[in-house]
Amino acid sequence: MTDKPQMPPVKIAFVIDGEVVEVLHTGERLGSILLSEPLIIDASDKVVNGEMPNLVGFLYNPETKEFTEKPKD
Repeated sequence: MTDKPQMPPVKIAFVIDGEVVEVLHTGERLGSILLSEPLIIDASDKVVNGEMPNLVGFLYNPETKEFTEKPKD
């Protein structure tokens, strides 16, 4: 008899045109981020030499579609 692995606590349904197309099981932090209705950007073009830079904390300008470092205080 095997124990089922415990599922993450947050379940998010992705709905497109009124139909559920995927359900994501995730932790509290990512669940909170996704449920806050964020702007979601494909940053695939930021990969350099196979490495994705850490963009966390950067600013994003939707008009220019540019990421910039947050100014230091």
